[in-house]
Amino acid sequence: MSEPIGGPTPQQEPSSWQAPPPAAPGGLQAAAVEVGPAPGVAYADLVTRVIAYIIDAVLLGVFTFVIFLVLGAIILASLLAGGPILAIVGFVILAVFTLLASAVYFVYTWMNLRASPGQKILNLETVNAADGATLTRDQAVRRWAYLFGPSAVASVAQIALGATEIAILGSLISLLVFGYIIYLLYTASQSSKRQGYHDVQARTVVVKRTT
Repeated sequence: MSEPIGGPTPQQEPSSWQAPPPAAPGGLQAAAVEVGPAPGVAYADLVTRVIAYIIDAVLLGVFTFVIFLVLGAIILASLLAGGPILAIVGFVILAVFTLLASAVYFVYTWMNLRASPGQKILNLETVNAADGATLTRDQAVRRWAYLFGPSAVASVAQIALGATEIAILGSLISLLVFGYIIYLLYTASQSSKRQGYHDVQARTVVVKRTT
């Protein structure tokens, strides 16, 4: 097993950890959750994972609030002064900052804490699906990209479209992003290990410590 990154982590059971097999296609009904991959470890249910994400969204929002205020003031001043170009630049900077803050927040905590703060609160861990080891940098970045990348790109695209006369495309982009989120939830519900499309691409799984 790979050595966990970032200090001591809960004891793992390398000899008993069972890697998830490829997810089989299913119907609309959610697949039954299998027994956990190791003693004291269960596959995390979707409701708990969504709650953990909401907690992370709140914490990340608090973290970026001050920057939002500063950039928001600059954007407002630019609009009042009749400088739409500067305002657009401010919106782009705001979107890029949000993108980077999200990437650092999740990638760093998955690699060093084995879980985001929201997951930690609910006793969840995001680990390597094969052996329960801490995620590598490549895995953490890939998981973040497949989980949050589309919405991040959409935010920047909507800002650019907002400066044109085809802003209606922004609504279409929002709809596509919403559809992608539904797809992630659907694929996770169809996996007995609750691996969504993003988990499959990054070879990860979310588990809950029960002991």
